[in-house]
Order: sequence, then structure tokens, then C-alpha cells
Amino acid sequence: MKSSLIQKVIIVVSLIGFYSTQALASGVTFYYKVTAEAKPTGYGKVYLSTTNETPTDDQYGSLRGTGIKKENITGTQVEAITRTAYLWAKPEDGYVFTHWASENLKTGEETPFSWSKRASDIFTTASTTSDEAIAYKYNAHFAKKGKVYPESIDEGLGTVKIDIPENKVGDEVTITAMPDELVGRFLGWRFGNSSTLNTENPYTFKVTNSNAGTYTAVFESKETSTKGVYCFVRNNSTNRLLGVSGSEESDLSDDQREFKHSLMMVPKSNARAHATPALVIKVIGESTQTGSMENLEMISQGISTYDLNHTRFRAAKKYDGSYYVFGSYEGISLYINDRGNTTRKYEFIGNVRTPTLYNRFEEEKYSRWYLDVIDEKHPDNYFGAMPDEKCKKGLKYYTTLFTAFPYQCLDGVKAYTVDKLNDIGQPHLEEIKDGKVPANTAVVLECSGTQPIDNRLMPLTEDIAPLTTNNMLKGEIWLENLSGDESTYRTLFDPTYMRVLGDGARFVNKNLTDPITGKVLTYIANNTCYLDLSTEENPDAIIDFTKNEGVLKGDADSNGLINMSDVTTVINYILSKPVAKFVFNNADVNEDNYINMHDVTGIINIILGK
Repeated sequence: MKSSLIQKVIIVVSLIGFYSTQALASGVTFYYKVTAEAKPTGYGKVYLSTTNETPTDDQYGSLRGTGIKKENITGTQVEAITRTAYLWAKPEDGYVFTHWASENLKTGEETPFSWSKRASDIFTTASTTSDEAIAYKYNAHFAKKGKVYPESIDEGLGTVKIDIPENKVGDEVTITAMPDELVGRFLGWRFGNSSTLNTENPYTFKVTNSNAGTYTAVFESKETSTKGVYCFVRNNSTNRLLGVSGSEESDLSDDQREFKHSLMMVPKSNARAHATPALVIKVIGESTQTGSMENLEMISQGISTYDLNHTRFRAAKKYDGSYYVFGSYEGISLYINDRGNTTRKYEFIGNVRTPTLYNRFEEEKYSRWYLDVIDEKHPDNYFGAMPDEKCKKGLKYYTTLFTAFPYQCLDGVKAYTVDKLNDIGQPHLEEIKDGKVPANTAVVLECSGTQPIDNRLMPLTEDIAPLTTNNMLKGEIWLENLSGDESTYRTLFDPTYMRVLGDGARFVNKNLTDPITGKVLTYIANNTCYLDLSTEENPDAIIDFTKNEGVLKGDADSNGLINMSDVTTVINYILSKPVAKFVFNNADVNEDNYINMHDVTGIINIILGK
């Protein structure tokens, strides 16, 4: 059922065929001019093309341009044509390549955009006459080779730069390795033929005769084409994150090209955005060796764009690190644009916007996206748990979570399954010892606070084997299908056998309340879990849980009862007086790992029914 959902996220999903510009009589002819130049001339040679084919030595020249170019593109609504300029630079003996820059032909000002000898940039034109052809110019910068020179072992994984290319003995230089955010990971610097790696980056040192030479940046592949990489897809202008809500499109307006309910955008500043699994995007694609990606697919909560429509995206990288994530639809290059007007409320998140599609760059800043990699090197890009303040037990906060991707618990967060009920009817929490939660595993999470930034959960690209132990928790992932009955893709809450985690970290037979609308939910909340008591006879309406077999909070003397005898036992323990039997976990009522008067107060409250 769920594989049929979002069948018409289709427009965005079918954004591919970037070069589908066949010359047809009914097409529109566009003109553009692109040039590349070695600057200063004489230090090296360059080559430019609109195809990603490595040039032969005889194709390089000190000046190489495409000149006036015209192309046809199909479609009656076409208003612009988009291309990629592929750039190659080759330094002469005794010189080094430093960077590519784009030149403003009106002012002569340059903007550096790549430190790779194999670079690319995206350009567009709406000119239909050769006289108005838009011109683009790219300059390759070279410098005389200094005593110290950095190079990359694989520019497809990362590039390098040095602050003083023409350095000499006595200069203090800084070399910097820049792994590609999506496909590369920096391992270290290798000096000359040494096998030892220096992991300092940037690496600053004074040039001497003994340390002069080549420093090679060693990178490793993130295996993005197979394992993928997790990221937030963030709009360059609005700072909103793109996610999948999952509803099927029954109609798409040609005028507005609204995605309506299939995709959602949530402000990154919204704390709940960092606790919403649907905004965690797994990107899989192939590096072009020029900082861009082809055959790109995005997976959100197990829904893959390729599985839906057997088409993929393309992502072109800009000099500032942002990407255009785009492709084509019926021969038209289309760009996801955060200018949608449709707003609706999404469960537990609040107001959600939907994007539009544009086939021109007039709204360029709204069509550019950052693929913000989620890892520990990027502290602003985090996914985490967000317990309700009322769901507290002792000093800890609890919540349940169900995701379609595996993750590692950080920041002291602990994950538990419920493997059984103990003799006194409490759910027994079985800890996942290594903190690695497999995909599609319903868990209770124990956290130290209520904000996602304090309870980080790092998505994993590795496959984690499913848990083999029994789990009485059941999870819920739903993807809207507005054309169908909600009960066909959601789980209706049934208080006779379902218990959800509520106030006081107890499983209760009253469903959760949406904090945005204040309404009690009819269905199981998205990405949460419920305790399945369908096999139990006469289950209690409200049940507490325990993390250890036989633990009964307050029963300090472990006689199965909670009374003043337990108060006396704890007081004697605090005063170092002898006690017949003392169970630390039972006595530690507030679970702060200390036995003190707070626990005495807690036991008295239990006795009084508070």
C-alpha cells in the first residue's frame, strides 16, 4: 500500500534528463556564449566543454571557448535553457593550479568557485537571438610552484588549497584539505613518500629545507553511490527544510505547478524540525568528479524517489556550496522552488509549506538548496529526540520513536524495547546495549532533556541487523494519501489493548494530544509507538514501567510492599545504620543514582498516592 503513495511526487521525482534537448522543428532556439581563459596566460592551459568528457592533451589551449552556441529544446512552455560548463585546467611545468573563478563581464570582478582542476558551473539563458546571447566567462588561476605544494590524491573526493602558492623557505604557510561534503572524507596529509598521515586540517607550519615538498591530501569515499549520506535539504533563501509528507497527487496545476501535499517544508529554526524523521533525507548518487552529482535519488522514511518513478535527480554545486537540485519534465528543465503559497498544519510540527516548480532562474535564490550533511562535524545539522516535558520519571525524560532508518544514540540517550511484562504487570524495558537502533524498530528513548540538540540520534548508513528479541512495542510510520480513507494507511487507536507513553512516563489508554492543535489524536501519532497488550488478559488502564526485572520503585526492603518500612530502611541506609535488606534500584525513586532525602520524599508520595 505505502509503495503506491506519493505516486505523483512525480514531478519532483521525475526531475532528470538534464540534457534532453533534442533538435526539433517545434522547439525554441536559444543562444549563449561561454569562454574559459588561463589567467595569467602562460602558466597553464584550459579546456571548456558542455559535455563531461576528459580532454586529451592536444585539446588544451591557453584560451578555449564555445563561442556563440545555439540549441533547440522541445516544449511549448519553454522559457529558458540550462547547461553545465565543464572546465579542465592543466598547469605547465614549474607552475601550479590555484583555483577557478567566474568573471563579471561588466565589472571585471571575479568570484572563486572551485579549487579543483576539474570543475563545473551551471548557467542559463533565455536569449532567442544571437545578438542577445548571454555571455559567461571562467578564469583558471595558476601560480609559480613554491617549496611546499599541496595536492589531492583524488579530486573527485576532495580538493586542496594553499594560502601562499609561491612560498619560500621561512614563509609560514597554511594548507587546507576540502573534502566533498557528500562523497569524500579527509583522512590526513602524506608528506612525500611517507606512509604516516598528519590529520591536522588546516595544517600551518613554517617552510624549511627539510619539510619542503609535496603534501598529498588523502581522502576516502563515503560510498554515496551505494550507502548514501544523510542530510537536510535546506533552501538557500528561506532556510526551510524539504521533506516528504507522502500524499498522492491527483492533479497538478500547469500554471502554478504546486506540489500541494506531497512535499513539505519546515523552518530549520523550528526545534521540531530536528525531531521529524521525514526531514532526514538519505541522498544516493554518483559524483561527477566536479563537485556535482548525477543519478541522484532521495529517500525519506523508506520512500525512495527512484522506487516511485524510476527516475533520478541531478545536483549541480555552486561556488558557495549550495546546490541546484533539478532535472526535466517533458523536456523542460525544472527547479524545486520554495515560493509555494499553500500552507497547512502537520501533526506535531505546525504550519508546513509546499514548494513550486520553475523552469527559469529569475527566482534563483529560492531554487538553490544546501545539502547539509548530518554528522558530528556539523553541529548545526542534528536529528534528535524531543520528549514531552510531562513525560518525566525521576530526572529523566522519555519518549517513543519509530523510524525507517537505523541510528546511533548519542548524548547519553538510551534505547529500550519492551520484551515482556513482569510479575506485577509492569512492562520490562530491555536496553539496546550498544545504542544502535535498527531500522523499523519501536523503542522507548531515555533522555536527559526535552530538546533534540541535547538528545542526538545519528542516522547510520551501515545496515544494522534487526533485533531478535521479542518486542511488545509497535511503531507507526504513515504517509498521507488524501485520495484514500485515512484508516487504510494509519493505525486507529484502540484503548482496549493499546497503551501510549503519557504523563509521568506511564503507558496509558488515552491517546496523545497534538501540542499544535490541542486535539486528542484519533490515530497513533506519526513516528511514535504503542504498547500492544492484545495478548494480555484484563490489562490495567495505566501501567508503569521498570528497567530491571523485579524492580518496584519505593520497595526499598524488597518485600513486595511499599509502606513506612521502606521509609525507615532508606533513612537507616542514609545514616549508615544496618538494614536487613536494601535494594538500591528500588530505593532510588527519582533515578538520579543517589540515595538521599529526595528518595524518602518520593516513597512517602507513593504511599500517599501522589
